[in-house]
Amino acid sequence: MNERHSSERIELIDIIRGFAVFGICLVNVPEMAGSGVYFRSGFEGSDALIRVLYDMFVQSKFYTIFAFLFGVSFHLFLQSAQRRGLAPGPAAARRFGALLLFGAAHAILLWFGDILLTYALLGFFLLPFIRRTDTTVAGWAWSLLGVAVFIHVLLGLTMLAIPADRSLDPTFADGLPDMAERLRFLYTENAMNLPIYGLEVLGLFLLGLYAGRRGWFRPGAASARRIASVQWTALAVGLLTAAPMAWDYAHDPVYQFDKHYLYVFLSGKALAVFYVATLMRLTGGERAERFRPLAAVGRMAFTNYLTQTILTAALVQALRIEAGELPLWATLLWSAVLLALQTVWSVWWLKRYRMGPFEWVWRICTWLRVPALRRQPARSAGAGTTGTAI
Repeated sequence: MNERHSSERIELIDIIRGFAVFGICLVNVPEMAGSGVYFRSGFEGSDALIRVLYDMFVQSKFYTIFAFLFGVSFHLFLQSAQRRGLAPGPAAARRFGALLLFGAAHAILLWFGDILLTYALLGFFLLPFIRRTDTTVAGWAWSLLGVAVFIHVLLGLTMLAIPADRSLDPTFADGLPDMAERLRFLYTENAMNLPIYGLEVLGLFLLGLYAGRRGWFRPGAASARRIASVQWTALAVGLLTAAPMAWDYAHDPVYQFDKHYLYVFLSGKALAVFYVATLMRLTGGERAERFRPLAAVGRMAFTNYLTQTILTAALVQALRIEAGELPLWATLLWSAVLLALQTVWSVWWLKRYRMGPFEWVWRICTWLRVPALRRQPARSAGAGTTGTAI
């Protein structure tokens, strides 16, 4: 692969990752503000409409993309270690160890729904696959995903069997959790769910690792016709599996998330594929230029993920917001404002710095050296003037 193609491929991955950061924000902000499914068993009025749209097109779609890209990024990390002439195992262990510390602090101090801790723990399971063949990696990926789908379908069918006049109590019925409650959630409900979600997430990691090895995002790796075929097939499956949620919303004034668990899960996998395939088609050739701001968000995904929590938690505390107080349209509005700010800030920051601030700290922990953060001004040939390197 020549240098130009490598750069384009990485930019496409950054664009997809930026898109996933957007979706993750839409999912997380209602929970951070106490207006999501962890705080309410049913939704009515405008909340019901927004909730069903979330479940049909957002919920479970973006963590699927994020986990898959984590595996792709692990492949790129291994290539970086090889270029540096370093053994990838110890560096990867430090990388996941640092992520574990970030995740633990994030989960306990700020946000009970943290994913970094889970990703770090499952990341260690990637180490044995560093030198395994592509066939072995793919075999494990599909096997784990197959078992995960079976478990989630079984769980979803169980949810459907719950009588219509009964619903599960929300996890945080008494209000926004304090630090002690977040810690308790971490070692109880989160720990119990890890084996279930861990199979799926590790399977997605391995599928992403396989995709990176096989160059799925390399320009020309797949024909436009093939990508379009995958795109529209995934859309059809996604809409078909999401349709029961729309039907239920139209016939029941109270929309309940739990009873639609199966449809949320199945539509999540299909529409995640549709979103990725759509971005692959939209960013082909010179058209990637218009998605540069989204790529900037993706390049700073770690920083943007953490600052979404920091800013939202600060807003909730400053306004003394209580659980259930905000309608979903208000959390949606804040998500839109937050993402717009992060997009502008990401573009501004990367014109002046090589990476996001949290990415910089993470890289120090990984490579045990301090990389340059600020971009060096480029000296103009002949004129002796300087300019900012982009």
